[in-house]
Amino acid sequence: MVTIPLDWALYQTYLAGELVHEIFMSTILHRPVKDMDLGLLDIDTCIALEQLANVMATAYSNTIHLKIDIVRYNDALDKDESGQSEKREENLFNRFPPEEECFLTTPSVVIDSSSRIIVWYLPGALTAMIMKDIHDATHSMSGLLKHSITTSKIAQWRTHRSNFHTSPDGMVTPSCINISPAWFQQGREKHGFPNLDPEDGFSPEVSATLKGDAGRNIMTSLQRSGIIVSAALRVMHPDLYWARMETQFRLGKWAAIYELDEMHHHLQRWTSIFNVVSVICNCRTPPHRDPKCRPAAFDIMTTAGIYHPVVMDFMNLGIKFLYDSGSMLASSCRLVRHYMNVEEGNWIVTVWYM
Repeated sequence: MVTIPLDWALYQTYLAGELVHEIFMSTILHRPVKDMDLGLLDIDTCIALEQLANVMATAYSNTIHLKIDIVRYNDALDKDESGQSEKREENLFNRFPPEEECFLTTPSVVIDSSSRIIVWYLPGALTAMIMKDIHDATHSMSGLLKHSITTSKIAQWRTHRSNFHTSPDGMVTPSCINISPAWFQQGREKHGFPNLDPEDGFSPEVSATLKGDAGRNIMTSLQRSGIIVSAALRVMHPDLYWARMETQFRLGKWAAIYELDEMHHHLQRWTSIFNVVSVICNCRTPPHRDPKCRPAAFDIMTTAGIYHPVVMDFMNLGIKFLYDSGSMLASSCRLVRHYMNVEEGNWIVTVWYM
């Protein structure tokens, strides 16, 4: 287990993860919570962590059993499965038909035929303070957000103007941007640690959204959200959590050795064990998959805002989720063909991935 220096923001994430894990375990095992070192975690963050742990414990006690074998299903997927070919998806649906359809509104975990947890559904996971942080973060990056929408190549639906609606009160800028302290310019195709020499070609770089003084403000505005989603992964997938904790720290050391000062600065202050967050505002999504996501990992989505009830549809699993403000939803976005449609209101989604 890696030791995180006390002056790294990731150390507070470590403490937060241990707190959520302890509250979660004490709840499901019906034992008292042990005394814990809370470091520099403020009271609002601690309240948010406690709420998250309690919602996760509730979800863990409410299991939805599916007959699908998710490993066999993953083996049937092509490498670049986008989820946008209706003919291809119909074929997959016929090979792996859902037993029945269900609509979830309360915290739950979805498990496959081998008792693997494949979805965590956590409505009410976010406190009002965390949702306010998310709103404040979007305001701090409004200048970047307004330039993210495109009008050409409708196939690039994630940023195409036709998939966004305007804010009724101007409080949210329709947009989709990616933020990362160590963005791999070749995408998420390769895995493993970068070459030792940053001149060798396979090297991360600070995303354009974090460069300059504005980027440092954005980094600060995302810190509490980064802690919350990372603490959730501490319970959902401990092995992945610890591996990502070590990777973030090693990337920071690597940046320091090669005098990549801006990257090192951001990695020291980046609270998330996820490497990238996408901030998506007032966007509807067509049915799709995210083919670069790892099948054995969890991507975590959160939602905040004021909008009419929205349903997230995991089409190939036959499951729909009420996706109210303050919800958290975790799954591999490669394994689930999903979509949601928001036509009005103010709606902010953050998607944290690796």
